[in-house]
Amino acid sequence: MARRSFAQPLIWVLGDAPPPAGPHVAVVPGADVPLLPLDLPEKLRGIARERVGRRMLTEQLGLPMTELEVRPFAPKGKPGQWTRALVGEAQRLQDWRAQLAKGCIALVPDYLALPCAAEVWTIETAGETVSARLGIEDGFSAEPDLAEALLAEAADRGKPRAVLRLGEAHGPLDALIDGLGMPVYGDPAELAKDGNAKPLRWTDATRGIDLKEPPSVDFDRLRSGMRRWRAPVLAAVLAVAAFLGSVVVETHQLQAERQRDQGLAQGLVREHFVPSGPILDMRAQVTAAVQAADQAPDEAVEIDPLVLFQTAAPYLTGDRISLRAISYRGDTGLVASVEIGDFAGLDQLVADLRADRFEVELLESSARQGEGVAARLRLLTAAE
Repeated sequence: MARRSFAQPLIWVLGDAPPPAGPHVAVVPGADVPLLPLDLPEKLRGIARERVGRRMLTEQLGLPMTELEVRPFAPKGKPGQWTRALVGEAQRLQDWRAQLAKGCIALVPDYLALPCAAEVWTIETAGETVSARLGIEDGFSAEPDLAEALLAEAADRGKPRAVLRLGEAHGPLDALIDGLGMPVYGDPAELAKDGNAKPLRWTDATRGIDLKEPPSVDFDRLRSGMRRWRAPVLAAVLAVAAFLGSVVVETHQLQAERQRDQGLAQGLVREHFVPSGPILDMRAQVTAAVQAADQAPDEAVEIDPLVLFQTAAPYLTGDRISLRAISYRGDTGLVASVEIGDFAGLDQLVADLRADRFEVELLESSARQGEGVAARLRLLTAAE
């Protein structure tokens, strides 16, 4: 069965027969692709943010990272500040893609196919499934009992300005909606006409989410684009090589003259300023020889291991961090074994240590079932 929603393309529920002949959007059960919140550090951006997000979801769901597909649900205009992500099993998504009809232009969970407006709840019932879009940033699909609990919890956090009620009637659910005391509309056009926000365009409402292709397709397209540049780049390289070839002869001549002059200069330095030892930097060594009578040579400073540990201790014993072992060897430096709440906290610990002029090497890290993350860090003082 296909339907066209307000200001949206033709919608087809995957599996219903027959599929539309023309362009359409296929929807799948949102309960199998939930929109989950994530507590990510604000400073994380790009690939690092996605990596930490996948680790957190792996811990929450108890599934290997290879079995999950994660799609960041980013605010419009702020792609690096997302705090929610769609999560689905990779095999199930692959099975859905195999069922798509020829005219399918996108694949989304059913709650993202609902009309969406700021400060408006859109709730649709179809059989034993309730799909809801709670404003712009949230949404879900669930059975009626669970949906009532989720809506009641959302109402405790803040009530909407209006409710767009679609689909079949459902007594307990409708009673909950009436209890909010907010205007209830049965049509998106009536909602917008009555002074509420107009439903967003399809592309803005879905935030670019499309499950039709796996995430790896983006990387494949990038590689394909790079292949098209091979011939121009090769031609440019050959041109540069030809130019450099013409410069080689002149360079050899200049090097020969430079070596001759350098030999003469070194002879003078050896005779008057540096009678023994290697001559590595004539200018610096001559300056040092001239100032030797007035300035003592600098002494090498060696950091005591206890001082190194005292400096690092406040970070290794911080909130949600447990220091399990500490050791020091001249060839390895200071090695600390810690337990920490999650991978995000581990990344933050490494960042804090580096900010305090430590050279940090993550020797190993692993997730402990129900007990956070265990890690071994090598700490050295950074060069001044």
